[in-house]
Amino acid sequence: MSTSPPSSFDQAWQFYHRGEYAEVVGKLQPRSEELSAEELQLLGLALHDLGRPLEAADAIEKASLICPVSDEVRIALASCYAQLRRTDLARELYLQLALSRKLPPALMLRIAAGLEAIDAPQLAMQVCEWITEQDDSIAQAYYDMGRYAACAGQPLYITEVLTIRALQLEPQNVQFRVGLVSLLIQLRRDDEAIRELLLLSRSDLQQVRCFSCLERIAEMLQRHGHTALARDCRAQVARLRSVDRNDPPTNIHREAKQ
Repeated sequence: MSTSPPSSFDQAWQFYHRGEYAEVVGKLQPRSEELSAEELQLLGLALHDLGRPLEAADAIEKASLICPVSDEVRIALASCYAQLRRTDLARELYLQLALSRKLPPALMLRIAAGLEAIDAPQLAMQVCEWITEQDDSIAQAYYDMGRYAACAGQPLYITEVLTIRALQLEPQNVQFRVGLVSLLIQLRRDDEAIRELLLLSRSDLQQVRCFSCLERIAEMLQRHGHTALARDCRAQVARLRSVDRNDPPTNIHREAKQ
């Protein structure tokens, strides 16, 4: 029994899910004047993820004139507004989405990250708090809330408490542990920082993507004579810088911020 070949739209979605955003744009943008609302939304997402916010916002706004767009697409639109320095529009849209408190945690976390990116860490904290009120098992919400608390100028012990709570929920999470280590160094509690750090393996450190954390940790390790581990941290920084130089910039809105 033969099956029908996938439609042009289905093919574009397949490209999108594989991260081939340029292929999506190449397939849809030449037909931009005749695209359906669903196709315009997909085009907007792909353009957003390619770091082309002006074109992305245009596609999404056109889709919204035809029918209501999805929450994921509205988050991408708010991100476009932020990149275009339309900060008031971005903030309003993010808050409209968050205030319902009905979105899944993954989308709420992206809204919080978006608010922090437009210099609204207090609002980002509030969104994370709403997440934990709905489900107190979401470790990322506690961790992110701690980061936003620090950005908002709150005492670092608040960040520490929230980071420890995140680690209690996900003790194997390398990001959380490295965040705690970095915080303990800032608090001049090197002995505790080293104890936490020694719970990580060399392969764990190779998962870390935060330049400032790695550099801070390397300096602390060097001070205390852990030269081999300090070299591992600096080697990871060098690898990350090499990747940054070689990879074109993208704006993948589905990733939570480090």
